[in-house]
Amino acid sequence: MMFCKLRRLELLRSGQLSDCDLKVWYTNKSMTCCCREFKCHRILLASASEEFESMFRETDFNKSKLVINVNDAMPDAYETLLLYIYTYEIYNDIQIEMFPDLVYLATKYKMPDFVDGYIGKFVDKEWPMSTVLKMFQLANEHNRPAMMKLVGKKIVPMAKRLISDNSFLKFTVKELHALMLILKGANTIPDNELLVALKRYQKCNNLYYRNMCCFQQFVQVTHLFGGLLFEPDGTLAVKDDNETEEAEVAAAATAAGAEAAAGAEAIRGSTARESESELESECEL
Repeated sequence: MMFCKLRRLELLRSGQLSDCDLKVWYTNKSMTCCCREFKCHRILLASASEEFESMFRETDFNKSKLVINVNDAMPDAYETLLLYIYTYEIYNDIQIEMFPDLVYLATKYKMPDFVDGYIGKFVDKEWPMSTVLKMFQLANEHNRPAMMKLVGKKIVPMAKRLISDNSFLKFTVKELHALMLILKGANTIPDNELLVALKRYQKCNNLYYRNMCCFQQFVQVTHLFGGLLFEPDGTLAVKDDNETEEAEVAAAATAAGAEAAAGAEAIRGSTARESESELESECEL
């Protein structure tokens, strides 16, 4: 590392010549409100991010005695951001669970190069489902193609579980579109299963004609599978195994009921005839 980087790192670590404080508020495992404080230098923060520069110009910043208070990401994520600002170094000792916070901070402070440097670090790491879903949502929200490509590789192996446990039902329509685009391209799940999943999503999120704006967005997702048909109320005209089984059970129950009713009617008719015969016999006597 160049000497000037070492010098800036020392300034961050020691707080020498600092002229502002960054206080990161968070809740610890004991549910206690805590704060981690970083002694910073305005010129370095402003040179890296126009957002920091804007903060320094605000009246509230001067009224708060040159302190920036934040609570939107964990202290370790902010420390990683500061280390990058001061040294432009990408550090290896980063947990995958922190990646969503890094993406958020890169977006907030308009530093795309910051998170792009970390994307390659996480390609070969194991991602828990919660991280994959959060990263998927962030990539969609902030329109980051490089991140979406990486998330796509991670989400495909989890796709079966994602569909079967209904995690995808919580997605926005935009996220649903991105998910279906990834899964259809991967060709690991049959189209019919994806269509049945779309129908479940439609039912869960009430996407019908009466909710026209969202319904039209949903229809755009279905266009990935060609020209599909919809029922009169807007329901996607796709039959799944459960519906077929339920229909068969209902039909069998109806048939059994009709057969039982016919049997009962036959018994009643036979009984009536026997009664009439007995009555006629009594009259003859």
